Amino acid sequence: MKGFPIQEDKSAIKMSIVNFSRVLKFRNNILIPDNSFSILVLKSLILILFLFSSSFSPLNPATRTTASAYAELEAKIRNNYDKYSVFRWDQYHELMALLSQDKYIALPLNKMRRTYNDSKVVVGIRHDVDFNPFKALEMAYIEKSYGIRATYFFLATAEYYGKISDFIITRSPGIESLFKEVHNTGAEIGIHNDLLTVLITDKIDPYQFNKEELKLYKSLRTPIYGTASHGSALAKVTVPNFQIFSDFASSDSLDFQGKKYPLGKHSLKECGFRYEAYSIDFGFYFSDSGGKWNDPEGLAGILKKLEASKPGDRIQILIHPDWWGKTSN
Repeated sequence: MKGFPIQEDKSAIKMSIVNFSRVLKFRNNILIPDNSFSILVLKSLILILFLFSSSFSPLNPATRTTASAYAELEAKIRNNYDKYSVFRWDQYHELMALLSQDKYIALPLNKMRRTYNDSKVVVGIRHDVDFNPFKALEMAYIEKSYGIRATYFFLATAEYYGKISDFIITRSPGIESLFKEVHNTGAEIGIHNDLLTVLITDKIDPYQFNKEELKLYKSLRTPIYGTASHGSALAKVTVPNFQIFSDFASSDSLDFQGKKYPLGKHSLKECGFRYEAYSIDFGFYFSDSGGKWNDPEGLAGILKKLEASKPGDRIQILIHPDWWGKTSN
């Protein structure tokens, strides 16, 4: 499927301003509720920017089509998946406020893997985007408001991404605009590897499929450095997705339902990656997989462990945007 125009459109600018306004307002309500004059000034600035972006000539047909496709995709995904949120945004603000303290260095994974500092706690923030990329965008704006950057791994076998049929992937109209907007917040973009599904279920050469994905991101001027293995239903009954790479393959093939599938034909480097998320150097690993933190006390327990961490510690935090944004108890 032919990609959408790469130029920035006015609708995308408006969406960015509106999203930033929501985050800014929410953060103000929590951090400086009594400073009404500051809030008024910031809201006025946002309004001016919005009106300025509206003063341009009407959008060309291609841009209008992209904006409409984006809106339709967002409505569909939010209608289907927003209801699965279990954590609130104010809780995420609490986590970001902690990590923005001088004690920590919070980084996207490509930078975290190369950063060692004996006087700081080095934290790599990783987001696996399984089914709701619009929550990822909200999360990226919250992080930006704290001066924090993270890595977002997008999943090519997810509903939001598109459809694989007859050995061809047809990407969802509007999804490329979302990838660009997340990247424009300063976030790193990575690939959430589900190549076993591509190989076994879709019967497509996984290495060629991966090559085409890298071409897409290159066309969007979005560099890709890393990949994170997806814990798909298929991977849970066979082997982890990262075994598709020779760096991690435990054998040269996989037997599944009477058929043999090749593994480890190419390395991470040969496939265009510099790292796999599970293989980078870290001493502590916190995760909200399945909508539950890997601590008996939940997020409160994770915050306690972060506060107890010591300079020189290396921590990877896996946060799925899909579980965030709950609006009611």
